[in-house]
Amino acid sequence: MKYSHIIWDWNGTIIDDARLCVDLVNELLDEFNLERVTIAYYLNNFSFPVKSYYASLGLPIDSKNYKALSEKFIINYRKSFANCKLQKGARNCFQYFRRNSIKQSVLSAGNQKDLNDFISFHNLSLFFDFASGVHDVFAQGKAELAKHHFNKIGLPASEVLLVGDTLHDAEVAGELGLNCILFSGGHNSKELLLKPSYPVIESLEELSNWVQD
Repeated sequence: MKYSHIIWDWNGTIIDDARLCVDLVNELLDEFNLERVTIAYYLNNFSFPVKSYYASLGLPIDSKNYKALSEKFIINYRKSFANCKLQKGARNCFQYFRRNSIKQSVLSAGNQKDLNDFISFHNLSLFFDFASGVHDVFAQGKAELAKHHFNKIGLPASEVLLVGDTLHDAEVAGELGLNCILFSGGHNSKELLLKPSYPVIESLEELSNWVQD
């Protein structure tokens, strides 16, 4: 096997929640009588930090309003997350890597407690050595968190593969010098994901081909 450890992104990569996120953002836009976004627009424009993305939609991002928007989004997300399914082939991937003694972990820009709860809800805890999330609801990104996560793994960068679904995941991989594979079924379109120089897959079932020597 080429890799000893797989770092998984959560939202969009493991869990199929892009449409839920579009619905929740549209609810925020409705409050301010702003134009709703389509799933196509979202996939071509969503980015981190989320605060900047909100600003591009016309939402108020002063500290008071952004805090309220972020809290409302996550409260509504928690109410609906159980309706989101794992991405097709995700569990098979986890099982395949486990059978082949490849360690796995989760790195997310989401709240740590929520991340733990979501992983537990889907009965995935046995597959991951650990999961790293943030301690707020502001979705600022995970570049700094990723450094601590990688250091905790304790392996050379050449032995670690990051699997994500956004340009931000590509940026994180680049900063850490990690190999990266981007999945086009999440929160960014294939057109966007082709901009970095990383492989793009349309199905998680393709992953096994990328970890074999």
